[in-house]
Amino acid sequence: MTRSRKVLACATAVAVAVVALIVVWAVRDDSPARPTAGSPESTRAASARNKVERLTQRYELIDLDGPERTEVRRRGDGAVVAALTVGARTVVVAGPPRRFTEPEATSAVVESTSWVRIAPRPWQPRPGLDEDLAGWLLDQIEDDSPPVDVLGAAMQYLAGAPDGRNENGVRHIGDAGFGYVHTAEERDGADFYDYLEIPWKFSDTGRVKPSKRWDRQLDCSGYVRLVYGYRFGLPMLNAPVNTTVAGLPRTAASMAAYARSVLVAAGRTPSQPPAKLSAAQPGDLVFFALHDDPSLITHSGVYIGKDQHGEMRFVSSRSTVDGPSFGDVRGDGVIDSGYFGQRLRRVIRL
Repeated sequence: MTRSRKVLACATAVAVAVVALIVVWAVRDDSPARPTAGSPESTRAASARNKVERLTQRYELIDLDGPERTEVRRRGDGAVVAALTVGARTVVVAGPPRRFTEPEATSAVVESTSWVRIAPRPWQPRPGLDEDLAGWLLDQIEDDSPPVDVLGAAMQYLAGAPDGRNENGVRHIGDAGFGYVHTAEERDGADFYDYLEIPWKFSDTGRVKPSKRWDRQLDCSGYVRLVYGYRFGLPMLNAPVNTTVAGLPRTAASMAAYARSVLVAAGRTPSQPPAKLSAAQPGDLVFFALHDDPSLITHSGVYIGKDQHGEMRFVSSRSTVDGPSFGDVRGDGVIDSGYFGQRLRRVIRL
């Protein structure tokens, strides 16, 4: 074979090898396909990018300290329209003013423009905004007819609240009683599925059935789980836990210790109330030591805001009024003074 033919043959062989390699690589490439123009994926991506652009054009995101959070302020007048806490899913959005009252249990009135939402995932500020989360946030800020939020849902179980059913026919709102027994022989309480009168499948223990003993009743942690878990989708566990979990454990003590959250306030020791509550915001979970041991958390509730006297009100399911209340029956329903204020031990933000 002549030199020119050898060179040609070699070049041909290399070309064939390169083509084969490209073909094999193409066959083995398992990276996700890019959405084609006009596809549902492409449309959603374009919509998300558009919302991010609208958010950054209309609002400023200001990072603050203690607990680390981001305030969303309207460009022009600087009004705060949302607050997001680093590491938390709870978001407070400015919305239409409303009044919370419970005349049977208190003369207190809580007037608020705070609407508490649960974001799809915890907030983490970064150079490039998470498009889905930014789009979700813009929707919350600019919704003229906001749907029920955490605080609104919490009020749907107070005394006299009318019944309501969801799209599955489950009676999921309405006046709830208090269901709990704590003796030397027995400790048992009413969880959210007891109130709902439906079976529930937990990821850790499997399927459980409601107890006839607790029909339409809730203990304190069952109430929190009904609102944050059943109504707003935070995962829930049934068995005791001794490590941090992304969801709501069964008891008040487990929630305070192990629910994945941001610490807002705590006493210097487990038997002392927090010295400062200035960082608390509506929607925070509050925990109390109500029994003989001043360091043992036995009660939980939800902070809802300041009343007309500037006192910090919380709502919880209590024996004193036979169900959820933010009233003053046998103890002022506030966290910054009085019976509960002295026994407050921890405030967290989910």
